[in-house]
Amino acid sequence: MWSPALVLALLLALDPLRLGLILLMITRPRPAQSLLAYWVGAMAVSVPYMLVPLMVLHVIPTFRSFAQHLSAATFTSPTIRHTQIGIGVLALSIAALMAIRFRARQRAYLPTPGSTASTLVPDSNTSPSISWLGRAQDATTEDGPAIRRLRARARNAWDNGSPWPAFMFGAASGPPPVTALLVLTTIMTSGAAIGTQVSLAIAWVVGMFAVVEIILVSQLVTPAKTQAVLQLLHDWILAHRRQVVIAMIAVIGVAMMAYGMGAIRTGG
Repeated sequence: MWSPALVLALLLALDPLRLGLILLMITRPRPAQSLLAYWVGAMAVSVPYMLVPLMVLHVIPTFRSFAQHLSAATFTSPTIRHTQIGIGVLALSIAALMAIRFRARQRAYLPTPGSTASTLVPDSNTSPSISWLGRAQDATTEDGPAIRRLRARARNAWDNGSPWPAFMFGAASGPPPVTALLVLTTIMTSGAAIGTQVSLAIAWVVGMFAVVEIILVSQLVTPAKTQAVLQLLHDWILAHRRQVVIAMIAVIGVAMMAYGMGAIRTGG
């Protein structure tokens, strides 16, 4: 019972989207604190997300067979497979378009013949971290003052290294519903005692965020070395932020297509 669930947790720990969020936390002014806030947010949501349905399945046994049938039907559904492939194609298309535009901008910045300076001046207002929240001043005229203030506060919190944006990202990066349903039904059909099942559910959630936990443990054991490595990674990501974003989207696209095509092969 433990091996399949923990292997699945390891696969989710290496999920490209989750790894991308971890890289995003590292681009912030205080990477270690952002990773800790991200992990706390993830645990605060993911643990109840697994334990509450587990208790419900124990209290109402009739839900057990329904959950098993639903899990099996979802994983063999052609709609799910084709949706995964479609998302993968869309992500790869976006990555290709971004790469083409980035290449075109690079060529535009090249010096003209006989000149030592670029014909274009890069934007001097580049944020010190990869901002996925958007610039507050880019709010449209239709936005009300309350929305503009909220957007400005969110951007300031992100750029200043406030922990609550990282906490929110962690809270939103819990286990996928379909995968959580599969794990819950697997735990329920094991026949183990309720305490063992609860322990396995918590261990599965902890294993899903193993990459963050390894970094945080390293921060406790060797803080100076870990901070130095995080700072080097932070500086490198910021220096190549556009390439990193393109690569992240491309990897997500490849992963989604692999999931969909793999499901088609096993299902057929």
